[in-house]
Amino acid sequence: MKKYIVGFALVVLVSALFFAKYTGDDTISSSERTPAESSTAVFGTDELFTGSKKVLSDLNNPNVFNARTCAEVVNKVTDYLFYLPANHFIPKTDAEKEQLKTKGPELLNTVFQIRVTLHEKLKQFDSRNELESNCIQKIREGFQYARFTEEYILDWLYAQKVYTFKKTPVLIDEQPSTWTNPKFKGFQLQSGDVMLIRGKSYVSAMIARIADEEGNFSHAAIVGEDKAGKKYVVEALIQHGVVVTPLEKWRQAEDSRVALFRYPDQALAKKAARYMYDLAQGALDRKQGIRYDFSMNDDDYSSMFCSEVIRVAYDKASGGKVMIPKFRSTTTKFKDHKYPRTLGVTKTSLFAPYDVEVDPRFDFIAEYRFMPLLRQVRMQDAVLQSVYSWMIEKGYDFHWDLGHSSKSYLAKLVRQFGVAKESLPKYMPVETIKTTVQFETVAAALEKNIYKKEAEYYKKNGYLPSFQDMLAINEAFRVQDCKNGKRFELPGIDRSQFHGFFYSDSKSCE
Repeated sequence: MKKYIVGFALVVLVSALFFAKYTGDDTISSSERTPAESSTAVFGTDELFTGSKKVLSDLNNPNVFNARTCAEVVNKVTDYLFYLPANHFIPKTDAEKEQLKTKGPELLNTVFQIRVTLHEKLKQFDSRNELESNCIQKIREGFQYARFTEEYILDWLYAQKVYTFKKTPVLIDEQPSTWTNPKFKGFQLQSGDVMLIRGKSYVSAMIARIADEEGNFSHAAIVGEDKAGKKYVVEALIQHGVVVTPLEKWRQAEDSRVALFRYPDQALAKKAARYMYDLAQGALDRKQGIRYDFSMNDDDYSSMFCSEVIRVAYDKASGGKVMIPKFRSTTTKFKDHKYPRTLGVTKTSLFAPYDVEVDPRFDFIAEYRFMPLLRQVRMQDAVLQSVYSWMIEKGYDFHWDLGHSSKSYLAKLVRQFGVAKESLPKYMPVETIKTTVQFETVAAALEKNIYKKEAEYYKKNGYLPSFQDMLAINEAFRVQDCKNGKRFELPGIDRSQFHGFFYSDSKSCE
């Protein structure tokens, strides 16, 4: 584990450090970038620290960063980073490592402040009616790159003993577990607060990432309140539907990432908190509960998925005046592919949890991380991206398979008799169960392979694979698994790990 932390963080540590080559000019052409294979590429810690401050300064300079230049400025940074080799920012000398250890916390604060500033600019542009869709999309990407950068830096600083890991309650205002917007230093969780969460389950992540837009969160929850003023967390879980948990108990959970957002009108937020608590607890008291909405249809409130809980709370509390989110995700990337429908999703737009992150009506308060889980979710993100890209670009699909179908129907039958209550609701559609079982089988095979290959990669290179490297590892595994199966040459004999039920009708391994 220690090798992973040191290696991966050094690789990508500042992999995202969009600051290193950022100059603030209007354009950066490919000819101005150091080629990946060039031996002249250097880490340049001085450039790293000064570059990050330059980015922050430019974001606060309306002559450089404004509604008109928004998309261009952010894209210049993220596009550059996307193509960097894994070892581009590895410190080359002991002096550079010591400098990073000394100035790392300051760098981390600067990167976090870049995200805070991007969110503030989003609010400003919207208040002036200047916010355009391309700016929103690029700010989404900016949040992603900056967040991953912070996590890589944190990994490295933990490995270097600059920080020592200790488990804390979720969203306690204390570094290094939680970084806080300076405007809200000393914050306490309030009624109506919205929390965006990245859990450790493939199921919630695969549903949440159906949207065209990408984000770092797979779940959402709201802080509710009873008539005595006691706080709870109200959320919709796949296993149980809408549940209510005492706030302090909920804060002991282990989720890799939790971001806190707050609606500024505290009277409305408190009303939303009371409404959702009363609705959810009332249903539970009647032994009925509110079912999980596998269709992710937030036009119908009879059942709810995670984000829909937030929507219902503020819609009802405001008498329909505050509808969340302001900017919805779209679901067109799968085109005519049947995959979303097998999960029950039929709409062309939906409320993804991370849509709250670009809702300018909310304040960004703080973000918590549970370090032991960050590696796992990075692996999951790479697996999800590979599987979805194979569906979209190569025509892969889940095909009827007796073994997996039998498991699904058995799971459904068993659940009807009260078994497996912690994993499957009685009303979960069997088609959704079947697709989930198949997806998790593919994901498990890919994840096992990545863990194996990253160890080999580290031994050979002295550092671990970047996100792009992991996608390449997945692709090589896909091709080999297809060939191993020999599905089409020897019917009935399948030595693959997933091509027996997940493959393209083209019957090609390329």
